[in-house]
Amino acid sequence: MSPLLAFIVRRLGQAILTVFGVMLLTFLLFRVIAGDVTAQYVGQYASDTQRDTWRRRHGLDRPVLINTGASVFEADFWDSQFVDHLGNCVTLRSRSYQTHERLRDIVAERAPYSLAIAVPALAIGWLLAMLISCLAVYHRNTWVDRVIVVVSVLGMCVPFLGYMIVGQWVMFRLAPAAAWGVSHRGNLYVPIAIAVAAGLGWSVRFYRTVIGEQIDQPYVRTARAKGASRWRVLLGHVLPNCMLPVVTSLAGALPYLIMGNLLLERFFGIPGLGELLLSSWIDRDIPVMTGLTFLTAVIYVLSFLMADVLYAAVDPRVRLR
Repeated sequence: MSPLLAFIVRRLGQAILTVFGVMLLTFLLFRVIAGDVTAQYVGQYASDTQRDTWRRRHGLDRPVLINTGASVFEADFWDSQFVDHLGNCVTLRSRSYQTHERLRDIVAERAPYSLAIAVPALAIGWLLAMLISCLAVYHRNTWVDRVIVVVSVLGMCVPFLGYMIVGQWVMFRLAPAAAWGVSHRGNLYVPIAIAVAAGLGWSVRFYRTVIGEQIDQPYVRTARAKGASRWRVLLGHVLPNCMLPVVTSLAGALPYLIMGNLLLERFFGIPGLGELLLSSWIDRDIPVMTGLTFLTAVIYVLSFLMADVLYAAVDPRVRLR
């Protein structure tokens, strides 16, 4: 087995254990500690028969972990809420308490809205941050660099809610019909712009620091002594050596491609997965909460596994063992 394949197999094993721990934790939090949610869905004054019928319909009448009265080789031993929880998370086959739809159908319907915001915001934000950071490093210790740093810090100081309030106020002033929902395409452009503006300050500061640390390295002075221009040194020598932290930051942003932004989607009435997750918390829709939490955990561990593999691709000094 090659070192790369052995590394991937080992990390996949660790990822499975991590995701299993998340599934166990969500089960304990939402099914055991959170208590009975029957009254919220059948009514506070429902009869015991109605409560029992609702619990039986959703499998809440079965043992929580295992059926201690059955043998491990019997089917009844595995007929528990926890085993059902594991299967529902992996297959996304659970049904919402609120709408009775299958979770996989809900995800298929809402994921495109989250992707329509997250993909352009991630791409535009990353490209702008890299360009501005390179410009700041190229004009290091000049007024251009200082202006970029000051504006970036000011942008970091503005809370995310402030960007959303200003963005929606502008939409209500210019195009009130496009300020809520997805009936107008303009209601997607503003959230994308907000997501880019809110994260640009931190990204510029981060990338400027990473690139600036490489500028003082001996290989940069050697390249400059050989007559290479500053832009050629920056783009051809410095940036390739900055890819490790860049890949790490991008890996941390990948889960937002699916889950989107909770507050942004809620604020602008965009029916994405982030809005679904937030509304499921409010409604105590446990199957949706646990399924989306599982999906987020899977995306996180896979994105960082991909980042570890890409380390060896972008930096020949890294070896996967």
